[in-house]
Amino acid sequence: MLIIRPIIAIVSCHKMVDGQPAQAVYQKYIDAVQHYGGNPILLPYTAAESVNLEALMTVVDGILLTGSYSNVAPMRYGASHSEEKQDVNRDALSFKLLASAERSGMPLLAVCRGLQEMNVYFDGTLHPDWREVEGFYEPHLEDSTAPLEVQYQPVHDVLIQPDGRLATFGDEWHVNSLHKQAINEVGKGLFVEALARDGLVEAISLMKHPFMIGVQWHPELNYAKDDLSKFLFTEFIHYASQKHS
Repeated sequence: MLIIRPIIAIVSCHKMVDGQPAQAVYQKYIDAVQHYGGNPILLPYTAAESVNLEALMTVVDGILLTGSYSNVAPMRYGASHSEEKQDVNRDALSFKLLASAERSGMPLLAVCRGLQEMNVYFDGTLHPDWREVEGFYEPHLEDSTAPLEVQYQPVHDVLIQPDGRLATFGDEWHVNSLHKQAINEVGKGLFVEALARDGLVEAISLMKHPFMIGVQWHPELNYAKDDLSKFLFTEFIHYASQKHS
């Protein structure tokens, strides 16, 4: 019997490889999708061209907006803050993917930068740097002096809000939330799924959508061991599989 694995489009980012520009995705995102039964494909920024994107979306079953070295361009959310680590082509592709997912009901999981893109797409705003905002105190940024396997381990709790999509998982969890930008004003129609103890928004969803969830932490790091990561990827791939059921 032929088993059809849902095709998950993963947004790519601009990288320099051996001094040359490249489009790239961290392997951990690919591995997580593959592990939970998805068939990952990588989308370069050129997919944002309307004809390409419309054609691609006819064969795609789900969208993954990844975290990234770069940040959402401040002009996208009306900020005048200077941002050196931008990838405006990634912004353009992600916003078109969000529009396509909203319109079609296609499942979408947004991680870290992806959550920030999702919030801005729905007319929300961001803090360009949460460290400049009084009141936030949790360790929302990794210790860059530590080894990578240590940097991306859980650092603080999130309080899962009742009546949301994550509420079936539990009340709170210890997560690896590592970022500079953070949600300021929540986008229109979005539900706050989880908060850090200092009040920073850690997860959002579009409740009227079959499955559109953004998380500020990194479920792809411990995707096979962490229970909340398992829950997120299992649900994501489950909804992406509905097209073939």
